[in-house]
Amino acid sequence: MTISRPVTAAIVGLGRWGQNLVTASSGTNLNIVQGVTRTPAKVTEFASQHGFSVSDDYDAMLSDPNIEAVVLATPHSQHCAQICKASGTGKHIFVEKPLALSLSEAQDAVRSCNAHGVTLAVGFNRRFLPAYNALCTAHHSNTLGTALHIDANFSGPFGYHYSANMWRGSSTENPAGGMAAMGIHMLDAMIHLLGPVHRVSALSIRRAVEASLDDTTNVQLEFECGATGSLTTLMATQINWRMQLFGASGWAAMKDQQSLEISLIDQEPTVSQYAANDTLADELSAFAGCIRSVGSFPVTDREALQGVAAMQAISRSAASDGERVAVEQVT
Repeated sequence: MTISRPVTAAIVGLGRWGQNLVTASSGTNLNIVQGVTRTPAKVTEFASQHGFSVSDDYDAMLSDPNIEAVVLATPHSQHCAQICKASGTGKHIFVEKPLALSLSEAQDAVRSCNAHGVTLAVGFNRRFLPAYNALCTAHHSNTLGTALHIDANFSGPFGYHYSANMWRGSSTENPAGGMAAMGIHMLDAMIHLLGPVHRVSALSIRRAVEASLDDTTNVQLEFECGATGSLTTLMATQINWRMQLFGASGWAAMKDQQSLEISLIDQEPTVSQYAANDTLADELSAFAGCIRSVGSFPVTDREALQGVAAMQAISRSAASDGERVAVEQVT
């Protein structure tokens, strides 16, 4: 994507994922020139390697007129306040998923960005997978017929690396186990395909990890369009990623992130392979393009809010031993 000039940005939060975003930004039109983190001494060497200074002063960074955008890789509960403060100074915002842990906070963040005329981009990098976009095309062109059911699993051993003194190991920051870390990617992909979720039922338990975090979570979903869904996310197993959409004429399955198999009734299945792409770099480039009025970001405000609303209902259901919970409508 070609834009008139690069966007100067600051990264806020320089843990593992913040560092991944900095590395991915190299060669994009998003130029990270400052860092903000709670303990700058821990990342001085990393920041120096990437040519920017680092501090613990968020307000000072926001007062810098040379900073056009902020990239937030911070605890989920901090997103709303950080977004509202940044948008109030005219900064554009890229925020890691989830946008917030409650629908009311997510709505406040969106309203603040809209009121101040700044871009808000939520980091669902799987939206940039060619195989996923081919799945969307198959669905929206009615190749699969009426959508019946969608099934997804995003799992990994990440829970073994979290401890009680880490925010990623906190059940407060991560209700319903791996939903905020992994499952929400699948939830967003489902919403983009099938529209808003109507009702959910979730079971979430801890069986293997030491942190006070559920490691085994399964969600049953009912979509407003009438389709059903099942979403599983595990924090204590080998990495797994798959998504399958069933329609009245056949199904389409991503058995990994680079392939799509389509199998229609009475037809031979087809399998398409796609080259791996740097989805983090792609989403940051799209964010920079939006700021320069080139292109649009694939995750709309409405979809981001619908995802938070569904996530909120999943958390409530998990806390109520699988009780069916209605998803709050996004108007």
